[in-house]
Amino acid sequence: MNQTLKLDGQTRTADSLQLLAEAGVLLGSSLDYEATLAALTRLAVPRLADWCSLDILGEDGVVRLLAVAHVDPAKVKWAHELRRRYPPDPKDPHGIHEVIRTGHSSLLADIPDELLVAGSRDAEQLRIARELGLRSALTVPLTARGRTFGALSLVTAESGRRFTPADMALAEQLAGRAALAVDNARLYTNAVRAEERFRSLIHATAQAVWVTLPDGEVFEDSPTWRAFTGQPREEYHGYGWLAVVHPEDQERVRRGWQAARAIRQPYEVEMRVCRPDGSWAVTLSRAVPMLDAQGQVREWIGTTTDITAQRRAEETSRRLESEQRARQLEALRAEVSEVLSREDTPSRLMQACAEVMVRNLPLPLVQLWTFNREAQLLLLEGNAGPAAPLSAVPSRLELGQTLVGSVGQSRQPQRVNDLPADPRLRSRVWAESNGLVSFLGAPLLVRGQLVGVLAVFGQLPLEEETLATLSTVADAVAQGLERRRAEVSLQEHARELARSNEELQQFAYVASHDLQEPLRMVASYTQLLARRYKGKLDADADEFITYAVDGVNRMQQLIQDLLAYSRVGTRGHEFKPIDSGQALGKALANLKALVDETGATIIQGKLPQVMVDETQLTQLFQNLVGNALKFRGQRPPRVLVEAERQDNEWRFTVEDNGIGIEPQYYERIFVIFQRLHGKEEYPGTGIGLAICKKIVERHGGRIGLDSQPGQGTTFWFTLPAIPTPSTSGTTP
Repeated sequence: MNQTLKLDGQTRTADSLQLLAEAGVLLGSSLDYEATLAALTRLAVPRLADWCSLDILGEDGVVRLLAVAHVDPAKVKWAHELRRRYPPDPKDPHGIHEVIRTGHSSLLADIPDELLVAGSRDAEQLRIARELGLRSALTVPLTARGRTFGALSLVTAESGRRFTPADMALAEQLAGRAALAVDNARLYTNAVRAEERFRSLIHATAQAVWVTLPDGEVFEDSPTWRAFTGQPREEYHGYGWLAVVHPEDQERVRRGWQAARAIRQPYEVEMRVCRPDGSWAVTLSRAVPMLDAQGQVREWIGTTTDITAQRRAEETSRRLESEQRARQLEALRAEVSEVLSREDTPSRLMQACAEVMVRNLPLPLVQLWTFNREAQLLLLEGNAGPAAPLSAVPSRLELGQTLVGSVGQSRQPQRVNDLPADPRLRSRVWAESNGLVSFLGAPLLVRGQLVGVLAVFGQLPLEEETLATLSTVADAVAQGLERRRAEVSLQEHARELARSNEELQQFAYVASHDLQEPLRMVASYTQLLARRYKGKLDADADEFITYAVDGVNRMQQLIQDLLAYSRVGTRGHEFKPIDSGQALGKALANLKALVDETGATIIQGKLPQVMVDETQLTQLFQNLVGNALKFRGQRPPRVLVEAERQDNEWRFTVEDNGIGIEPQYYERIFVIFQRLHGKEEYPGTGIGLAICKKIVERHGGRIGLDSQPGQGTTFWFTLPAIPTPSTSGTTP
């Protein structure tokens, strides 16, 4: 019996050696390791197991099934489907993942049913495992040069065979030879690929390779240099290669090459080299010293690479980046300008500008501070970005306080790319919690005066170019902020003036209206006193009574004119299409007595239809014509009234031949109560022309005059023309 066991052992040993020999021949027959490993699994079935599979760990860290072998091809296909449906559990202590992870083999001499139950994920998988009749399993690692990159699995089923430690040792030998073959194949493949890549790189980069003697002179032939420059060998031999280097670069290249050889350090230089077609190529030359066993330079190996296309691409890239930044800046400035043109408070505009900058620039925080000149404080008005709002940053700062205050105090842009280390930072904890490492600040200046500060914080270092960009935006923000402040101030003044004018008009109306009744009583009794006692008292009494009556009459006229002035803006009628010639006719009818008295000649030109308050237009004509008759000269009065169309308005003129007006009084005569002559010379209250100005302005026009003393005066005023429907595009 012992003899039989001995023979069986010898037989198994022979079979094992035979199997390893065949595996060695198989693994050495091809460099296609995937096909070879697949053949290896077939070699193991059924000599070692009923099932054999091989798994490989990919570069992406995923384990994939490379090959499965069984005597029945149908079952092989079924095994792939089963692997797809039930991939190995990474946590299985006996599975391929554990073997690959640890590099240690796993042996299950027996596979009891309870192990099948524990390893099954559902009833279907358990049913399949039981139908397969699995009896024993063995998994060994594929390890080469200390790295495990796969696993060889052997399983018995139909044969009923159970694996022993001797089988595991044989499997480990088989796996070791397979791993070595795979590693060699990979090394060879990588070497081939590296060579191909090197050759492709030289070809793609138009690279020339050359070798020099230790003293730097070229001795060996270089086909790539000849192809690159067109120089024959006898021409570039020694230092002749300098002849194709651009004259402006030759001295710099020669001295650099000499210095590198003297210190025996790698050499690198950028130079222009003449190509066979006469063009100049921008090249990058590199050379490294090759040392012998004694540390002496044996030779220099160098390359010359054409980087012309690269430099052009870099220049194009820089130009495109510059154009893109310019477009981005223009878009940002346009959006900021649009925001600043809105009718809103300066505070809201600053917040909107900060939000615009965060949207257009990759910044975690943008702040806009305005400067209060009276309090000498910076006030936080705009605060936008992922790092806002800020509990650590105050809303008020003194000049010189923190980074922002420092910008305001110096009136100069500032850039910081090590924010946490800057002593001016108010809260290092806040900066670190938000990942902020940089700061840019630009003062908002208008005519050299500080109006605020633009501050941005970044999570990456910020370049000087970004500071220039933000400084440009800061100028736009400063101008817009100051303009909006001026507009708001002007609007407030306008509202205050309108309110004041309204109150003044109301007061004038009420005062003049309420004064009518007591003045009427004073006038009645004064006139009664004059009739009853004139001539009965002494001459002084009669003179006093005359003065009183005259004063009362002038006061009545003044109050009536003041009441008329106050009613222009508050008691006017709605505008209607009116024939201005008819309005002039009504005015002349009211002036008939004065026209007859002065013997005046009134000439009326063609007058248009206008959209006006007819009563006020009549009053306007009456005041201007009456003024011409009042201030007449020695000649009989002559008044010409006409109009002409000028763009979208009518220009009316009232021309007379009266006494005229000095130019320095052109503006004064339209001011209320302003008179150029005494009441003894020309009667009146000095309100008539002020009323004319107010009427014209209510209608959206302008009024003025042209005059020469002694030669007459021409008053002119404008009124908007009535729009007429366009006839363009119609057909007859």
